[in-house]
Amino acid sequence: MKTLCIYGCGGQGRDIAELALKNNTWDEIVFVDDNLKENIVNDFKVYTLEDILIQYSKEQMEFIISIGEPFIRKAKYEVLERYKLKLAILNDLDVYTTRKTTVEEGCILHHGVVVSSNTSIGKCSFINKNSVIGHDVIIGDFCVVSPSVTIGGFTSIGSNSYLGSGAIIRNGINIGENSIVGMGSVVLKDVEPNSVVAGNPAKFLRVNEDKKVFR
Repeated sequence: MKTLCIYGCGGQGRDIAELALKNNTWDEIVFVDDNLKENIVNDFKVYTLEDILIQYSKEQMEFIISIGEPFIRKAKYEVLERYKLKLAILNDLDVYTTRKTTVEEGCILHHGVVVSSNTSIGKCSFINKNSVIGHDVIIGDFCVVSPSVTIGGFTSIGSNSYLGSGAIIRNGINIGENSIVGMGSVVLKDVEPNSVVAGNPAKFLRVNEDKKVFR
């Protein structure tokens, strides 16, 4: 029996659970939430990580992290790694990739995503609905690409970065690690690490000191 454990049962987690259900790869889908408030969410059982390690064998479980904050994604990954728990890859059935697309463990590619050739997506990154990623793009670990983002070719997105809904990244751009790009932004020049940028064209707003997207 194969069980998919979705770490986080907020709005994004519930959406990902429906995606996993449609995927029809797992015999069972459950939520894992360390701040357990309910035992059932949208008809799926909810466990703390401590409880699920008692209830299930490591061999039958695969994990996906559904949390929208890149640094929390990284922290949860480190916990799962410490327990030597397996990460899944979850792709919608209509996702387009090529033979030369590399997608690492723990990634989620949602409905309508297009990933062109010779592009790599780092571990536990999340590419949300209808985003388009050009050729020869490198996306680091624990990144979150929100719905309807367009990333041009030969672009690099540093680890732990967040791209807001509808952002457009011009080809050949480098976005440094730990950066946040505001929704609807048009990025026409490189973004330094630990930066928050927004606007059309995108401009520097502040240093990303607290590493939080949602305040």
